[in-house]
Amino acid sequence: MVVALSRRSSSRILATLLLMHALVNITMCHEKTLRKMVRNQSKMVQRPFEDKSIVSTSGMTGHSYLNPLNIHPASSSRTVPVRSQQLRRVSLVPSAIDSTRGKVISRIKTSQAENVQTIDLRSTRNIFLNTSKIMPQTFDLYSLEHNKNKENDSTWENTKSIRQKPSPFFPAVDENNLQRIESQPHAKEMIVIPIPERQGKYEPDDALLVKGIFRAKATSIKPSVNIEPNENRQTTLLESDTQKLDYYMEVTTNLSSNDGYNMSIEGLPICASIESIRSNIDAQKKFTEFDIEPSWMKKRHFWNNIYNSRYEFLMRNSKWPPLKVILVPRSHVNTIWKNTFEHYNNNSAHKIISNIVKKMNLYPNLTFTWNEISHLSKWWKTTTQKNRVGFRKYVKAGRLEITTGGWVESDEATTHVFGLVHNLIEGHQWLAEHLNFAPDVAWLTNSVTHSPTLAYLLSASDITKLIFTNVHYSWEEYFAEYQISDFVWVQNWISEGSYSSELNKLLKQLGQYRYPSNSVLSHYLQFNTDGFGACGPNKQLCTIDFDFFKHAQPWHIHGYNVKEKSELILEQYSKTGTLTPHNVIIAPIGGPHHFAAQEEVDYQYNNYEKIAEFINVNRDLYKATIEFGTPMDYFNSILKRDVKYPSLKGDFLNFADLENGIPAYWTGYFTSRPLLKILLRRLQATLRSSEILFSFALADSTNHSQDIDVNIIELLTKSRETVARLLDRNVIGGTLSSNVLRYVHENIRTTVNDCWKIQEAMVSLFTTNKTRKTPYLRKYVYRDGEFISIFRTISPGDNVLVFNSLSHERYEIIELFTKIPNIRIIDHNKKDVPVQVNPVWKYNLNNVVISKQFFKIVFAVLIPPLTIELFKVKETSITTLNAATIYCLHCIVEEDMNSGLYFPFIIQPIEQGDVQLESYKHRLVFDETTGFLKMVVEKDTYTVKPVVIDYGAFTGSDVNSGMFLLNTNTTKPTRDILKPYRTTKILMILTGQLITEFTSVYGHLLHHTVKLFNVLNSPLSNAIFIESKVDLDVSPSHRDLELFMSIQTDINNGNPPEIYIDNNGFQYTPRTINLNRRIESNVYPITTLSYIQDRKQRLTVITDHAQGVSALQEGQIVVMLDRRVLFDDGRGANEGLADRGATYQRHYILLENFSQTSKYYPGSHSKSVQLPSYRANYLSNTLNYDTDIFIIDKNVTGYCLYAIIPLIKATYPCDVFLLSYRAFLDGITSKRSSTNAGLMILQRQSFTCQINYESLVHCNVDPNLSIQNILPAAKTVFKTNLAGTNQGTRLKYVNLQMFQPLELLTLRIHS
Repeated sequence: MVVALSRRSSSRILATLLLMHALVNITMCHEKTLRKMVRNQSKMVQRPFEDKSIVSTSGMTGHSYLNPLNIHPASSSRTVPVRSQQLRRVSLVPSAIDSTRGKVISRIKTSQAENVQTIDLRSTRNIFLNTSKIMPQTFDLYSLEHNKNKENDSTWENTKSIRQKPSPFFPAVDENNLQRIESQPHAKEMIVIPIPERQGKYEPDDALLVKGIFRAKATSIKPSVNIEPNENRQTTLLESDTQKLDYYMEVTTNLSSNDGYNMSIEGLPICASIESIRSNIDAQKKFTEFDIEPSWMKKRHFWNNIYNSRYEFLMRNSKWPPLKVILVPRSHVNTIWKNTFEHYNNNSAHKIISNIVKKMNLYPNLTFTWNEISHLSKWWKTTTQKNRVGFRKYVKAGRLEITTGGWVESDEATTHVFGLVHNLIEGHQWLAEHLNFAPDVAWLTNSVTHSPTLAYLLSASDITKLIFTNVHYSWEEYFAEYQISDFVWVQNWISEGSYSSELNKLLKQLGQYRYPSNSVLSHYLQFNTDGFGACGPNKQLCTIDFDFFKHAQPWHIHGYNVKEKSELILEQYSKTGTLTPHNVIIAPIGGPHHFAAQEEVDYQYNNYEKIAEFINVNRDLYKATIEFGTPMDYFNSILKRDVKYPSLKGDFLNFADLENGIPAYWTGYFTSRPLLKILLRRLQATLRSSEILFSFALADSTNHSQDIDVNIIELLTKSRETVARLLDRNVIGGTLSSNVLRYVHENIRTTVNDCWKIQEAMVSLFTTNKTRKTPYLRKYVYRDGEFISIFRTISPGDNVLVFNSLSHERYEIIELFTKIPNIRIIDHNKKDVPVQVNPVWKYNLNNVVISKQFFKIVFAVLIPPLTIELFKVKETSITTLNAATIYCLHCIVEEDMNSGLYFPFIIQPIEQGDVQLESYKHRLVFDETTGFLKMVVEKDTYTVKPVVIDYGAFTGSDVNSGMFLLNTNTTKPTRDILKPYRTTKILMILTGQLITEFTSVYGHLLHHTVKLFNVLNSPLSNAIFIESKVDLDVSPSHRDLELFMSIQTDINNGNPPEIYIDNNGFQYTPRTINLNRRIESNVYPITTLSYIQDRKQRLTVITDHAQGVSALQEGQIVVMLDRRVLFDDGRGANEGLADRGATYQRHYILLENFSQTSKYYPGSHSKSVQLPSYRANYLSNTLNYDTDIFIIDKNVTGYCLYAIIPLIKATYPCDVFLLSYRAFLDGITSKRSSTNAGLMILQRQSFTCQINYESLVHCNVDPNLSIQNILPAAKTVFKTNLAGTNQGTRLKYVNLQMFQPLELLTLRIHS
């Protein structure tokens, strides 16, 4: 129970002070004990919650100091009562902070009273200079409770209930659930310490509006009821007893529409059980059956006499259809690689497009194919009006075909689904606006990896035909052997959208034979090339004799050699035709940077035109025709021939070619330049938040387009284009040359700053009056090794705005820097939020130096979906209550720069032995020798799980290893990279009420940190956070290595092991790791998460950037972290990989148990698609999309008029994620539309039913998704294609049965 102090009774305060003073001696007697560690079997032992051996010392009394949503750290994270004549043990178990803001769970055992009353002790906050020494550890509150019932005191009248009232934004705490928690064995010694209602004029029972959210009474909350405010609102200033309420709230009596908040139906999320689709070819299963090191490797090509015999047989077969060759002139220009975008555009792309437009007017049969919209848009801005008109004419005529329509051609292995979607939308909307054109065919030949996610996105963009090349040489042989040149690429799951789609119409599929609507007819361009070499198996002949411009003395076709040359190349065409079932082939003319010279267009066209004329004249003799065309002409031709196409599911992410008869695996770039991959992911998340804020501001009925500064629109347009440009496969894959890397970093920095300006302007627009046009707040970003907006410390009086861009509630731990450790954080309800003060430290000369000038303020927040919430920074003198305790042997405090600096931390030594850390969910055991995790104890199930973490490195080879390629040394594949540091490592522990950290410092090479979050009812409490700071630049010996982190468990995931890996954060594919193959052949890319499982349990690793992952044995996940390769791999970069600087890599580890023994275990070939858990999806979203933090200086806090601003009226369904919400800018700038329109893309992030899930994040389970009920300003909603370029179908609501799991839904919303 808690002591209640009345400000009205000075005698009562004095009596309490004397009582506390009398107990100081008891505390002082144990002062030394508080700073000692007690060894128990060579371990730092912390008493678990269920440990019944801890009893209260007879006669021991004390006081438990409580703030709202806070608990005295000394009561839980420092000491516990112990038996008589026994030294106290230092516990690293912090108190569990309840994330529902309604309760705090402490593990103090209070046996004398159950009905606990609390009161705010803020009036005595400044009485004691050091309350940790004045207030004893425990206190018998029974007598005070007994006296309270006897006295008629106004203080107790205000303390109405031991439970906090339900949150106005979230449902009330489930009492039954709370009882279940308290009845668990590990919670027997816990009591629920409630938060009292605030005294004074501010009454929680009053109906208040906070920027449009109705704060109803607990009894008035009903499902699916729209409660809306009156338009005639009055803004008043509320006051408390001691000070004016320093933020505005809106008070209303009459309610109307527009600004209401829908208290939607809430309950448990709905899990998904999705059946796996059947296909003719399962790509992952088939790849495990291949002989990936066949005997023909030394010849570097599979073509042999067997294929020649088939060719001769088919040529004599009268039923074999005649050969048709489609000549496709094309070119490709890198966006960014070894030179900048501007260099490539000025020296290649601009010239190529101009030449083609000019020559098409001269050559009536000339056709051309172009891909990159980024170069086209740049050319469009700088070319003449005559060229624009000509370009439009040839596009309309079908002679000039634009394929794919992406802004760039991105990498399909390492790009997140948000980036892939943004790339397509940016390009398709440009085409629709400037050319009134929508692509029908995709051409993906520059990428070496191919994911089904992009195939899905293409189908969602109304593209049903795809051409690709570059697959593993084993796939190349397989396709050739079975004459599979075309197939229908389907997704892994059965979609209910198998209706009469455009593809089914083309293929004339009816009834049960129809393909799912997300399928794509795909053509594999043989011989792994999209240039001249694709003409036939004799690549040398094709590239030398029939590239009529490359050589110093170009070949000329004339009347004397036309027959010879025509028959020579026709033989190659015919052999290629035998690899197909229909004898129609594409013969590309051109390649990277071709046609930049006008002469090349003349040479290539005129010579091939002569060959085509000769063959066509003699078509009956040669049974062949040749014509210029486009990729669309190819598909039109094969659809006329009666051919059945097999279906294929899976991906082609493991690419390898042959170099001198040795496999060369392109799996190294999955991990190349991790810092660049992290920055690009942060950039995409920053753009997403900017888009969302801008779109909601534009859609707000009170903010018309004239309120948006035109400079903001220009910044957003520029940011969109730059982010899309940086999605180029060489940028996102980290395979840039070192001199261009600086150019990319500058682009990232500039674009991030532009996005921050957009966010500052939009948040200012939301939070202040409309007459103020300039932002009054600043974006705050400070992440080690990443972005830094401003290095600014917070101080009392400042305000902090936090924006949750996710479509569901978010539990978050916020970190801010300060020079003043005695800080409180107040939320919009004027309640104290849990705060922890952590030290700022750095490693220097075998010591950890702790700063006395800077501190980290860490506090826990719970933000509603798509909501901006205000937090206020206040001062308190009780610093030691929130300060973390430091355990370290080699920690020193920096020398005083100012003599008056206050140091709030206590540093205690770590004794020898294994270390245990605890939260209310887990107990982690760390190995004394390595300093890494070795065991996890789940307190819910009393299960001990071995989870052994270690770091190592693969030794690189000097052949086929470089920026793109990965090749390990076969004689000594691995090495212990930490061996020189194992005897000199430094261990440090930080414990507090929110976070417990364990850090192992291995010199400058590796800083490994494990964190436990002690927040109740939050997915954060189930996760183990791992941060790895890696700096390979510290030693010249760190060369030719691939650094990895291994996680070894006892999970029986098969032999060979099976590992599940995500595709672009969109879907999940099982991989069988063949341990008999090369290590590099078993490396796959992860974008968000990967997991292994058996019948009982699952281990999930969640990441915030793309990296390689593999396994060396059963029950293991190997995560590639960084690489240092000094050799050139011969793939065009012409340099190795030796970047400088440290990289901070963040992961979550999630251990979960199946609700029952799963019948779908590895190797069972189950019919069900294995999905991540609800917690895994949640943690992945929070890791990839940071909260947006804004600092309001104390001098301008008056400009902020609102404490909490929800952008939506109701929550989204539980598994519906807001992937993107972007405004159409053309209508704003041109003033052509009276309404504002935005494109909203929703993703159903389905989760498994096999793992228990609780309603940790409240959401909507209404089967009908009504956008008008969610968006306050939505007038009309249309379901459209991915890019929003078609007219679409008007909707009133979306039935989730129509919006299937794992699918995307694109809505065009008019407001």
